[in-house]
Amino acid sequence: MRKNNKRKCVCACSIIACLLWATNVCGAGKIIIDPKIYFGVKNNSNFWKSAQNKASVNTYYVKPGIVFGYVTPKVDISFDGTLDAFWYDDQDDQQSGVRAAEDDNYVGATVESKANFQVTDRLNLGLKDDFYVTRDPARSDGNSNSIARDKYAINYFEPNMYYEFADKFGLMSKYRNTYTDYEKNLEDSAENRGIFDLFYNLNRSAAVYVDYQVWKREYDQDSSDYTSNMVSLNYEHQFNYYTIKGGGGYHNRTFDSDNIDDLDLFSWKIQLKGQDADTNRRTTRSYLALDVGQEMNDDGTGDSYFTATYLRFEGAYRFFDKLETTVKAAYQNSDYHTDPRDEDTYYSSLYLGYNIFNYFTLGIEGGFESRDSNIVGNDYDDLFVMFLLNVDYSLSSR
Repeated sequence: MRKNNKRKCVCACSIIACLLWATNVCGAGKIIIDPKIYFGVKNNSNFWKSAQNKASVNTYYVKPGIVFGYVTPKVDISFDGTLDAFWYDDQDDQQSGVRAAEDDNYVGATVESKANFQVTDRLNLGLKDDFYVTRDPARSDGNSNSIARDKYAINYFEPNMYYEFADKFGLMSKYRNTYTDYEKNLEDSAENRGIFDLFYNLNRSAAVYVDYQVWKREYDQDSSDYTSNMVSLNYEHQFNYYTIKGGGGYHNRTFDSDNIDDLDLFSWKIQLKGQDADTNRRTTRSYLALDVGQEMNDDGTGDSYFTATYLRFEGAYRFFDKLETTVKAAYQNSDYHTDPRDEDTYYSSLYLGYNIFNYFTLGIEGGFESRDSNIVGNDYDDLFVMFLLNVDYSLSSR
């Protein structure tokens, strides 16, 4: 594993070096350097998400980091990284059999970087690498139904290429390596995935494309390795404010173990996104995201696989350039294939933030998370409230 990681590191450095060299060829560009630091205090009424042993816990965090960007007409390089320190403090008397929250104190990281180079009018090369050190199980699988708090590192390494070989046709190909490494002696995994999209451009704003993905996930302990194949037909349309994507297809998963039956699923999803033109998530005045779909989870440690049917919504608006508001709501049904377990998880939150100065935002967020399960002891309800102070400072750019 370590040798593979060294090769990927060398490869990543080589590609970035080439892109940096390309900036000299393409001329001067715009440099963005934004130091930042985030502070927060959060209380969870049921920190361990337990049906019986509910515990109120305060979470304190500080996240110093930096955003770097370099943009030219042909090159776009970005880096967004923070060092994430968390401390936990029990607010109730510790119950028998429940570990102290402070035992979970840790220092993690969130690093997201990407680079794109428009080589010719028809050819684009890209590289994306995301690295996290966290206790959040959702980082390991977007459809996670886990409440575990084990610390782990996960890295997503993804070079990609898009080639437009005719006025109407284009081909996108990606390779994605996902490596999950737990701090304790838990089960690590590695996934290698190939992604191939054949586009037919109906016009400048709409396209139909066939997506084919094949991936192999290997575990280093007892879970069975598997191979997944998924093919789908999709449609994408770009409006002035909205982008809509949707599609569906067939997903088949086979396991190396003869004791686990193959899994088959009609997988589908619809995504609606709204954002002001020529902005990103941080700078837009208004934002809307709606995801609806049905997929199989990928991280099946312990041979635990389920069909996730979900609806996720996020809406945000900034009033008077000062007052930020965000509403989030989510629902997921997790229907397990290997046992009768079936669970519904609900999430909702409201955030209000005020820009005290240009770079200082004081905010409060409150919400709840709840699970209904047909397995005794898996239900939980958790109310939370969080106060935060975000400092984003923009240095001079050119």
